[in-house]
Amino acid sequence: MILGITGHQSLEGFDLDWIKVTIGNFLTENNVRKGMSSLAIGADQLFCRELIKRNINYDVIIPCNNYISTFKTLKDSKSFIDLLNMSKGTYTLDFDKPSEAAFYSAGIEIVNKATVIIAIWDGKPAKGLGGTGDIVKIALQQKKSVYHINPVNEQSKYLINT
Repeated sequence: MILGITGHQSLEGFDLDWIKVTIGNFLTENNVRKGMSSLAIGADQLFCRELIKRNINYDVIIPCNNYISTFKTLKDSKSFIDLLNMSKGTYTLDFDKPSEAAFYSAGIEIVNKATVIIAIWDGKPAKGLGGTGDIVKIALQQKKSVYHINPVNEQSKYLINT
């Protein structure tokens, strides 16, 4: 399976260890050949680090030119660059600069390329175009399986069974 990620950039207040273990269990129990991510801070980067621990390759969908400008701290920029350098393939979408439309398009591209989506998501509607709720909705419309990791109630399940 090709596993795509969508999830919140801010995981503050959630149990990161529980999220990591849940992702790890999913990766161990399934035949994941490759991951897909845009390497946003938060869920995307956490997901890619779990892939690396298990020697699973991943490709990166870069939403736009100058995407690195969206990372607010040197630490976040360095984390993005380090993970980008460990990826096996990168694809940059044709947007001149960061925008909600670029992020939305990157999310759709991940859904299109993945066979299953992991959603690290509180279950609420997206706060802006291209947010986690939007990408989950697109995946479900495409009849993709979505494995929902809910950090609020610490439960995980398929929204559509494989």
